[in-house]
Amino acid sequence: MKNPFPAPVLGVRPVTKPGSAKETIHVDYSLEGSGLTYVTGDALGVIPCNDPALVDALIAALGLDAAAPVNAADGTPTTLREALISSYDITTLKKGVLTKWNAAAGSEKLAAILADKDALKDFCWGRDLLDLATDPEMKASFADAAAFVGILGKVNPRLYSIASSLDAVPGQVSLCVGAVRYTCRDRKRGGVCSTFMADRLQPGDKVKVFVHTNKNFRLPEDGNTPIIMVGPGTGIAPFRAFWQQRVADNAAGPMWLFFGNPYKATDGCYEDEIAPLVESGKLKLSVAWSRDQEYKIYVQNLMEQAADEIWDWLEKGAAVYMCGDANRMAKDVEKALLSIIATKGGRTEEEAAAYLADMKAAKRYQKDVY
Repeated sequence: MKNPFPAPVLGVRPVTKPGSAKETIHVDYSLEGSGLTYVTGDALGVIPCNDPALVDALIAALGLDAAAPVNAADGTPTTLREALISSYDITTLKKGVLTKWNAAAGSEKLAAILADKDALKDFCWGRDLLDLATDPEMKASFADAAAFVGILGKVNPRLYSIASSLDAVPGQVSLCVGAVRYTCRDRKRGGVCSTFMADRLQPGDKVKVFVHTNKNFRLPEDGNTPIIMVGPGTGIAPFRAFWQQRVADNAAGPMWLFFGNPYKATDGCYEDEIAPLVESGKLKLSVAWSRDQEYKIYVQNLMEQAADEIWDWLEKGAAVYMCGDANRMAKDVEKALLSIIATKGGRTEEEAAAYLADMKAAKRYQKDVY
């Protein structure tokens, strides 16, 4: 993280089809000459740039000069506009930056919000600095551009599960990213890093990246071990790395992927790569298209339907991996897994929990959830 590598962009392409509400992109970066290596299961840290249109609107709202000299977050001399695009966080509202803002704004309304923990939490959700700068009751006046950047923190990196294997694609790293877009308070907004990659990256651009090691999400050392992979949506990312690695290793262990997304017509991911693996018998595939019928079907429902076979795999030593949403999916999948262990294994709830705990201890149950 101290010395991120300026990785050249090799390409950006859509994974889902046009019209998908789960817009997903695939990004390839070159690591040639970086000295960086990674293992399947690791994450890539990406340091994003802010949307220039948001930066320009913020500078205009504050009445500052875009070309005014300031220091970037690392102390490098630059212009206000460049510093706000590439260096500072202008999209996250926290108590610290709001307190500093209000020292220049003197807003009674903002002071009251800062004094109320719940009100502060509600206020910060979905807002950025442009919301403050355009609110007549909260607008601040800064002496100059340097005074403004002095209240800001640096832009934070975002971590993404790596969607490639170095043995399959030497010298490069791939990501599978969901583009976050939403409308809030009558303004279209987007995830800082996801829209940076989806909308503005071109081949040849350089993006600061670093490898984040994740030793708790690793393929079994024995390539003969069966693996069950549960990854709806962009949770498929590390499993693309897993199947690439197993093919590169010529590993004989069977693989089973549980994938889910809303609609088959628009929301498939890596179908061109998955199909030959399924046809060759290397991968078993179970897909939940949640919105393609009147009732919703999710990956945990497919697991429950395949309870007998899953239990057979578990008894043969299969390792289970889960990647994706921690709040709902992960809990529901674990609940389904415990139910399978209890019902098919003839165990009580406590015994099923102990069985799963033993799997965790043996690194046969690993989660990469967020």
